[in-house]
Amino acid sequence: MKVRLNSLKYGKQVISASLGENELDIADLDLSTPVAVMLNIDRGSTEIKIDGKVESSARFDCDRCLVNFSMQIGGTFAIIATYSDSDLKLDDENIIQLSPMANEIDLTAYIHDTLLLSVPMKILCREDCQGICPICGANHNKTECQCTFAEPDARWDSLKKLTINITEDK
Repeated sequence: MKVRLNSLKYGKQVISASLGENELDIADLDLSTPVAVMLNIDRGSTEIKIDGKVESSARFDCDRCLVNFSMQIGGTFAIIATYSDSDLKLDDENIIQLSPMANEIDLTAYIHDTLLLSVPMKILCREDCQGICPICGANHNKTECQCTFAEPDARWDSLKKLTINITEDK
């Protein structure tokens, strides 16, 4: 998504857009809805502040029960685009140095990264997901299985006693 600088008025304004999966080049996500982008832009004489909000929903497989489900993803980002380099640290990735001849700001990478960073490390269909049985593969969220779990190997009992003694000392 590119914002044309010559179409921006001085002062505050809001721009909303809807982006497709092909516009963002997100192969890692299976988006089920278009990406809604809302930009709050404040244009001054030497800098442009952009606060963006990104929302969509994507399809995932649960890490515990392997059920395919849809989940809302999204987040926010903030950028400062400046024509001058006075008192700003230009090594900050959220500050863009603009040349006087610049006609647009490309926000595609910021939208892309915001979506990817909003995906949790552990993807669960619901917080109390019970997972699947390691023996028969039954989904414990839908049914209870009659599998019996084998007793742990007796060779590990010495280590269990060791951890009990450590916790009792505290």
